[in-house]
Amino acid sequence: MGILTNTWLLTALFLLAVFMGAGPGLHLINPDLTDPHVQLTTFGLPTIYVWGLFWYVIQFAVIVIAYRFVWSQRDDD
Repeated sequence: MGILTNTWLLTALFLLAVFMGAGPGLHLINPDLTDPHVQLTTFGLPTIYVWGLFWYVIQFAVIVIAYRFVWSQRDDD
């Protein structure tokens, strides 16, 4: 079984992306506003927005990989 067809890995990666994107993972990058040197933007966008977009791209990639390599397999029995 190849790494792209490993359903446990894809499921775990998708759940990690859900957990980190819109869940408690936001607390990892949420800045302390009392810090005088706080950086609120990354690539010209709010850091929290870039963080969410990154994990949504991971979710989308997992769905595309599952569609192409797992869900489209047909039994030739």
